[in-house]
Amino acid sequence: MAFNKDEMNAPSWMNRSFFEKVLRHAERNSALTVDEFRILPGTKPGDHFASVIFRAIVRHSGSADEVSLIVKTLPSEEGLKKDILKDGYVFETETLMYTVIVPAMQRLLQSVGDHTVLGARLLYHEKLPTWVMVFEDITKQGYEMKVKQLDLEESKVVFAKVARWHAASMHLVDTLPEMKNLNKGVYNLFEENHQFLQMWQSCIAMLAGIVKEMPGLEQYSERIASIKESIFKRASAIYNYDPSSYVHVLNHGDCHFKNMMFKRTEGKLDDIMLLDFQLSLWGTPAVDLIYAMYNSVSIDTREAHRDELISFYHEELTACLTKFGYLRKLPTLLEIHLEMLKCGHLEFLLAATFVPFMCVDATEIMDIPENGEGFEMDFAEIDKMMESFKKCFLHPVYVEFITKNLPKFAHKGLIDLE
Repeated sequence: MAFNKDEMNAPSWMNRSFFEKVLRHAERNSALTVDEFRILPGTKPGDHFASVIFRAIVRHSGSADEVSLIVKTLPSEEGLKKDILKDGYVFETETLMYTVIVPAMQRLLQSVGDHTVLGARLLYHEKLPTWVMVFEDITKQGYEMKVKQLDLEESKVVFAKVARWHAASMHLVDTLPEMKNLNKGVYNLFEENHQFLQMWQSCIAMLAGIVKEMPGLEQYSERIASIKESIFKRASAIYNYDPSSYVHVLNHGDCHFKNMMFKRTEGKLDDIMLLDFQLSLWGTPAVDLIYAMYNSVSIDTREAHRDELISFYHEELTACLTKFGYLRKLPTLLEIHLEMLKCGHLEFLLAATFVPFMCVDATEIMDIPENGEGFEMDFAEIDKMMESFKKCFLHPVYVEFITKNLPKFAHKGLIDLE
């Protein structure tokens, strides 16, 4: 199995004294000592971007059993990832989420008899000398990653959890006003990096070129090409706070199925755990709903159950707000749909930049080593990268998807911008 290149070798500070410090804090035992530890890469290539993750297996004096920890930190190697994350914003956000906001949400849910767990337990964090967060390893509780997008049952569990998250944020915002300071998401954070923007714009240009050769879709080619730049300005505006929105919530911000872990007992789905709170932001719930609809829900499930899922989300949201004793006006289902329509350009953008990669396995488009070697995507080689990406756009699953959906996007005005 291949791993991310920057997770092949742990930094020198991740040593015995570091793990003693972590476990003494987590176990509230100042005499605890670490007997031995080993560090492994934390994730497979493509499972995440905005951090470096290790898994540490530790034996210590406080228990006869070894403990497994997930250690999340900033990259030390020079490159795109380090440049994007160097200001620490995403770690500041995730620290606030795990230490203040998510615990407050869970206390609120528990106060009305709802024992939904919103995230894994944070055991330790520090800012200096480098940003680091240490979590419990929930694989030891039976949680696993998925390699494919979600079916209807799985999608409903996700939308129910997102509804509780949103409802709790709506109820708590007056007592936790710092939520409103969270204002950087996928498109208004990463757009500042020209390499990411160039890659995404190249995806739009590629789609324009491909549909030009597809019978029945030729008419859309020039319209797509003409919004190669403006569509990203529109996306940034969607991610920015808009006081005219019908509803405001704290979005998870990155509801991708690879930011979730799934627990089953004898094949039955018990729970889905949300991960990675680095891109949470205050704004319209359309951000999470649209993002999850394309980056978590499978194509077939979305095609057959889109409106059902939005209605289900709305029922869960309003039921939760009612339990909390929410005193403001409850959002209507129509208002949720209007928010999504108003932010509809995000649907086309995701369909053009994320969905193609959901249709293939990464090994089908990239030369990923198999024997425990490090892999890193080279964003500087944009032409070479786009040649690999073209395989995604020409995959039969994506061709069928875009053939069916591009006219729908066009008829809604989602491939036109002034």
